[in-house]
Amino acid sequence: MIFVSACFMALLSAWLVTRLMMVWAIPDVPDAVRKLHRAPTPTSGGVGIMAGTVVGLGVFCFYFTNVTAEFSLCLAVSLAGGLLGFWDDRAALGPKIKLMILVTITSGFVIWGARIEALPLWDGAIWQLGPVLGGLGTLLWLLVIVNVVNFMDGANGLSIGSSMVGLVFLSVVCGFASFAQSSPAFLVTIYGLISALACCGFLYWNVAGGRIFAGDSGALFVGLTIGTLGVWAGSMGVNPLSIATCFLPLLADSILTIVWRVRQSANLLTPHADHVYQLAIRSGQSHLYVASLYWLATALCGVVAVRASTAGDALISLGFVLCLLPLVLILERARAHYLAILPKQAG
Repeated sequence: MIFVSACFMALLSAWLVTRLMMVWAIPDVPDAVRKLHRAPTPTSGGVGIMAGTVVGLGVFCFYFTNVTAEFSLCLAVSLAGGLLGFWDDRAALGPKIKLMILVTITSGFVIWGARIEALPLWDGAIWQLGPVLGGLGTLLWLLVIVNVVNFMDGANGLSIGSSMVGLVFLSVVCGFASFAQSSPAFLVTIYGLISALACCGFLYWNVAGGRIFAGDSGALFVGLTIGTLGVWAGSMGVNPLSIATCFLPLLADSILTIVWRVRQSANLLTPHADHVYQLAIRSGQSHLYVASLYWLATALCGVVAVRASTAGDALISLGFVLCLLPLVLILERARAHYLAILPKQAG
């Protein structure tokens, strides 16, 4: 009953605060090529996600006081990222300054929080990373996932909705791990589901017509929530490949786009509209249609992650590869298709 109350309060608080931000927030003006909306739209709706998560976790912790330091550290780091994003929404800090601050925030988590120091690759085959390589790998994961969620936050509901779906499946994976290993991974389950419902409260206002955007406040908060919960789960024995599989469609689009831009000799710090989802929308597909494809892909990957997580490290690695290969093929074929038709539409 406590958990249900916490989830309800997370959903309600996020819904309410997001609605208030529709009145108070500074509008996002469509003044850059990467922006796919046509009219000024309130941003910083991520404040609602932050509020919902804090309220939901607060209700849970009020009754369940036996939480660990990692629980609080995950929330602190995510809130720091969300506040940085809110600052950027208002002041446009620029990518270099924002990246330096993100490196500082995530480095603090790596130093004082959990780290992933072992990567199971197959049954009986574990890559022992150690504290140094494990710390660097953990830092890389945090920076990658927070930027991925931010990069993909250019269509109504796509990034936050996919993150919500991924958090649900990550929570299920951790629930099974907690039951099988008698570990406190159930705390990640609780945290993840509360965060997912906070995302849902925001999405009510965002998906239907894009009445408010998450902004960097939402993207950085949700990205660091995923990142820190993933590290925390990994430090408690959850296979990191299971964690990554839950968010693989977002990761695949972003990383493939970076590779494509490198091959085009493009400046990686310059804003762009080269992601596959952006090309699809520019070619005439609706925001909801494109977002729903990513939600579905994330759910399918999540099902694989959950099923494989109960069957050993070999199937986890195999499941990761079997999800990744079709995503690479589909996304690259889609990119080629949209790049071919966009010049014709422009002409």
